[in-house]
Amino acid sequence: MNHLERTFESTPQSVQEARGFVTFAVGCHVDTARSDDIRSCVSELASNAVLHTEAGAGRYTVKICVDRHGCVRLEVHDQDHVAPEASTENSDRDSTNGRGLFIVEHLSDTWGVEKSPTGKIVWSQFAGETHAGMHNACESSPGDTAAAA
Repeated sequence: MNHLERTFESTPQSVQEARGFVTFAVGCHVDTARSDDIRSCVSELASNAVLHTEAGAGRYTVKICVDRHGCVRLEVHDQDHVAPEASTENSDRDSTNGRGLFIVEHLSDTWGVEKSPTGKIVWSQFAGETHAGMHNACESSPGDTAAAA
C-alpha cells in the first residue's frame, strides 16, 4: 500500500502544488481517467481548505493512500472547525462558487466530512479499476495514513 502526505501553506498557489503532489502519488497505480477525477477532487478540496483556513498562518494537509488494487482514499485536513453541509445541492444556479462538493460527489465513489482535533477532514474515495469494489485504501479511517513524503 502506498501512503503519502504533505502539508501546504494556505495560499491559492498551493492548490496547484497539491494537485501535483496527488498526480505523483497516484502515478502509475491508477488509470488516466480516474487520475483526472482524483486531481479534480483534490483541487476542489484544497481550494476549500484555502478558503476556510487563515491565510498566512494556516496550513492544510493532503493525505493519499493507494492500495494494490488501485483503490484510492484522498483526505484534506484543514484547521477550520466548521464542517460543510453534506448536501451538495446548489440552490443558486447563477452563483459562481459553491459547486466544489457537487464536483467531488460526482467524481468520487463516496465522500464525507469528519471532525478532527485540529479542524476537519474532507475525504473522498475511488474504487480500483482492477477489481470491483472498495479495498484496503478505502477502508482506512482518518488519521490512519502514515507520512511518507
